[in-house]
Amino acid sequence: MPSRKPARRSYSRRFFWLLMSIVLAILAYTGAWFYAANLLETRTATLIGGLNGNQRRVSCEEPTARGYPFRIGLFCRSVFYEDAGNGVSLSAGAFRTAAQVYQPMRTVGELDSPARIALPFLPALRAEWQNMRLSARLTEKLPQRISGEARELVIVSDEASAQPFARAETLQAHMRRNAAELDVALVVDALSLAPEVTDNVAVPPLTGDVVFTVDDGVAMLDEGSLRLRGRSGTIQNMQLRATDGAAGITVRGPVEIGEDGLISAELKVTLTQPQAIARLATEAFPEQTDRIRSVTAALSSLGSNPTLPVTIRNGRVSVGFLPLGDIPPVD
Repeated sequence: MPSRKPARRSYSRRFFWLLMSIVLAILAYTGAWFYAANLLETRTATLIGGLNGNQRRVSCEEPTARGYPFRIGLFCRSVFYEDAGNGVSLSAGAFRTAAQVYQPMRTVGELDSPARIALPFLPALRAEWQNMRLSARLTEKLPQRISGEARELVIVSDEASAQPFARAETLQAHMRRNAAELDVALVVDALSLAPEVTDNVAVPPLTGDVVFTVDDGVAMLDEGSLRLRGRSGTIQNMQLRATDGAAGITVRGPVEIGEDGLISAELKVTLTQPQAIARLATEAFPEQTDRIRSVTAALSSLGSNPTLPVTIRNGRVSVGFLPLGDIPPVD
């Protein structure tokens, strides 16, 4: 009867080498992950160092790579950005990103509340939210896409006793590169404004979205410039409507801002229930009551959803031959 010892030894040897291969593969993968993590931390520090200067400050407190074994991402205890030249600053809580190891250029993230925001044309603000999620498709230089969504957003003045002056159930922002142009989309749901913001005009909760294209926007993003003068673009679609659907406005058309800050545009404006819109407009701009009533009377013969050609020439707004007022220069 033939012996089974050689067969058993052969099986044990194969099992041993299979086990060793698995262990070595795990060790090699672990080494590669920690190498990539170290590279991520190093590149983050280098990138932040390169962004600092020219009146800009960028900070990611204690950048640490996390996510082993199947993900890799960056964790910051807090984040800070300041552009003193443009009078812009932003600080927020912990920032976390994560990407699958086999798709490191597609990343998702979370940003913790609150955020403190300073803009040159507004008082210092504080924003709070329940949850903010971010996603991005990265490239070697600028991201291909960036999206963000905040839920239960509340905005107040950055003072201890300040009351909220704006709330929204959801706020979304999306940006993508489209050749040399930049496509931007904003969506807001159930936006409520405090009376002091609307000058005590009773504005119902609003829902809206806007999609616009910035000409040569990729170059603007690459330069890190927030300067609006000398820029142009197209409002692909802008809708603002009452949450109950009673009234709304839709705007489309090209817009240009001159070097003097004055706006020029050729817009198509569609109104839903113009009588309700006119009532809100007369409350907001009582000095324009006669003009608003004249426009509303002219609209009554155009149906319930009239479309008007609105022209802006160097800041002067008119509907057909009827002037409506002036828009001050923008910075």
